[in-house]
Amino acid sequence: MLFKPEITGAIRVALFVFIVTIAHTQATGKPLTPSMYTVDEGSIEGYCGIDLIQTNRTHIKEYVHIHTAILPGTDIRFSASMLQVNSQQLSNTTIGDSTIGIWHSFGLLCNTVLSGIILELVLPAAPDVYYNETTMPAESGITTFSLSFVAAYATHPLTIIFSGCYTLMPKPGESVFEGLSLNILRVSTWKNVFGLNPFKKGSMLYYTKLSDDIVSVALTAVYEIFPVIPYLSFCLGDRVNNSPVYGEHELPVLYKGYNDTFFLVTSMGIRYFFSEKTFIGTGLLYNVLQNYDYSIQYAISLEASSVW
Repeated sequence: MLFKPEITGAIRVALFVFIVTIAHTQATGKPLTPSMYTVDEGSIEGYCGIDLIQTNRTHIKEYVHIHTAILPGTDIRFSASMLQVNSQQLSNTTIGDSTIGIWHSFGLLCNTVLSGIILELVLPAAPDVYYNETTMPAESGITTFSLSFVAAYATHPLTIIFSGCYTLMPKPGESVFEGLSLNILRVSTWKNVFGLNPFKKGSMLYYTKLSDDIVSVALTAVYEIFPVIPYLSFCLGDRVNNSPVYGEHELPVLYKGYNDTFFLVTSMGIRYFFSEKTFIGTGLLYNVLQNYDYSIQYAISLEASSVW
């Protein structure tokens, strides 16, 4: 048996606070798979970090994340950030996007694979990347909604974490929830299945609206030599419709690659754990496919996290 009913020791450490996903396309040098750490009831997980992000100019991003349990096996997650457009202009700051997510752990499948899902909503506060791509590549400024499935398999001292993510991405000037109807007194609500009917024009999930959506998969390998935990991570993604939206660049994917849609990103780093609930770390993210001057080239991160 590879897992015990309660994740402890090295495996617990390996799954701790792996928080970055392509779902909201945050440009950071941390692992590219979502966190599988489930906070105990009555506990709070706090995380903060700073990234130096290089495009055709330098950006600095400061961020905080808070996770807390709402039910056994279920956490709610919040994040917020601030952006500095140039490292030499420390007063030139703007608010970044915020996110709210719900993580639910399925526990062990077949007593060998740990799994769970996360729903995440981006609350845009940064400038809209549809219209500010050249100046704001570190956030999207667009409301998105994503669903990720995450699984982990461990054979000491190696843990492999896999995630698959589908992100609903609105068209320029639209809301990702446009067409969603919750008014049960209207006949159209039932015909559209509350706006979830992909074949009903005007519904939230009408198939022609899905062309801008993003599908991505990520894989992270974690090697446990506690208290030091190195990792290597890859993320591969694409847009459902590969043709350009319009013009040449109008697509809010921060890791832009060939055809304006395809992207491949890798990250590596190391974390030092003072205990199973507290660590500091550093990481490097590299964008393998770089088409444009303003696409992300690399990001360097410093991070710290603890549960109390």
